[in-house]
Amino acid sequence: MELHYLKIFHTIAKYTSFKKASEVLCVSQPALSIQIKKLEGGTGLKLFNKIGNKIVLSEDGEMLYSYTKKIFAIVEDLENHIQNLGNEIAGTINLGASNTPGVYILPKVIGVMKKRYPGVSVNLHVADTSEIANLIENGTLDVAVNGGNGNYNSNIFAEKLFNDRLIIVASPENPLTAKDSLDIQELSHTAFVVHSTTSQLYTYYKKFVEAYGLTENIGMHFGSIDAIKYAIYADLGVSILPYYAVKSEIEKGMLTELRIKCDKLEYPYSLIYNKNKHLSVTTCKFIEVLKEVL
Repeated sequence: MELHYLKIFHTIAKYTSFKKASEVLCVSQPALSIQIKKLEGGTGLKLFNKIGNKIVLSEDGEMLYSYTKKIFAIVEDLENHIQNLGNEIAGTINLGASNTPGVYILPKVIGVMKKRYPGVSVNLHVADTSEIANLIENGTLDVAVNGGNGNYNSNIFAEKLFNDRLIIVASPENPLTAKDSLDIQELSHTAFVVHSTTSQLYTYYKKFVEAYGLTENIGMHFGSIDAIKYAIYADLGVSILPYYAVKSEIEKGMLTELRIKCDKLEYPYSLIYNKNKHLSVTTCKFIEVLKEVL
């Protein structure tokens, strides 16, 4: 079984697209199809099924992909190690993050890493906490930063980096912003703009309304924090968001933090990685820079 064929299969499986794999590998789609047929013929496996215009991995394909992810993680680690033998930190880091750290915190860390080690490239994947945890578990990502108190299985190492604070923000035009101090029950008839139900921020919203006996009043759901911020700016409701996500808008006067008499709400950020996956020298250096910057 040649590594060349496995690389082609791995790339198609990663993107579930012959077109995207063709662009990445600089090989025509017909040539990729021929190579996959050769791999299927040599192994006796049926690797892909076609559903409409889309391709999906078959059961055999899922099995093989679970191996190729491990194989090419080792190949990448070897390439990074060889590059680092000359004392030059280089290579690729596959980094993951949930929405808040991925958009508002990690770009600064990546910038410091790139200035310090110009030979390093970083692939950043931003998704919700559960998807990031799954990608760490299956070895797709080297390391990640997740927000909230996620429940991870025993294969995942998790270390809290620091606590952000959750605040309730509103449009400057909202009448509630004129009050120096709000009783929590004054939010009873206020619509909340919340994140998607699979996110940690939604979990924290649920805990908040339950803890203070508020009636759940969701005006709308959005899949991104930026969309939530624009909805609040348009005075479509209020929202509970991490301070780091709205710091810039508060400083510019676009959003206002409501001054509410309630317990401090903390929102932790954690470093996670797979205990069973070898951390390259480059990844270890990134973790050092991450902790230094934060």
